[in-house]
Amino acid sequence: MISVENITKSYGSYVLFEEAGFKINPKERVGLVGRNGHGKTTLFRLIKKEELPDSGAIIIPRLYRVGCVEQHLEFTEDTVLKEGMKGLTENEKDHFWKVEKILAGLGFSQNDLGVNPLDLSGGFQVRLNLAKVIVSEPDLLLLDEPTNYLDITSIRWVERFLVNWPRELMLITHDRGFMDKVVTHTLGIHRKKIRKISGNTEKYYIQTAQD
Repeated sequence: MISVENITKSYGSYVLFEEAGFKINPKERVGLVGRNGHGKTTLFRLIKKEELPDSGAIIIPRLYRVGCVEQHLEFTEDTVLKEGMKGLTENEKDHFWKVEKILAGLGFSQNDLGVNPLDLSGGFQVRLNLAKVIVSEPDLLLLDEPTNYLDITSIRWVERFLVNWPRELMLITHDRGFMDKVVTHTLGIHRKKIRKISGNTEKYYIQTAQD
């Protein structure tokens, strides 16, 4: 479980959050919504400890692992399969079949597994980064626009995969249809506060309109 308690975060005179808070409970899959520039990506950065709130606290249990698909691409292995295996946990270091299964779901063919990651298209490099995070099985999976560069078949595979995700998940996406199929809760940034409801974005926006 993650607990965000009374955080305030501003950049100069621009205030994103003002004494905002919420909790992510075990096995919740949470969609994060809010207008552009209102702090969705900043909230991810705060959870990842890449930035600190001006005040308040983000409490993450000891040994709790947060995984996020990084936007920058950095590959060190000479094949797609080897690069994907870098995401495996220490006690699964040789479980290459697990990586193969996830790569196949993301649209990689058997022949692609031997290709140098640097020779992939930009879209498939992003997919490889996604695969590395998925195979690492973090306690909290942070996904920022995971359907970018995916074809329809791969989007449906990711959707099914996330619906069965056994731990916690936070998702940012412009694809509300995708989000509504995946999430159990919606977290909205509105007027410098963060509000969480049980249910999808449609339910969230109806409740917000009634406030």
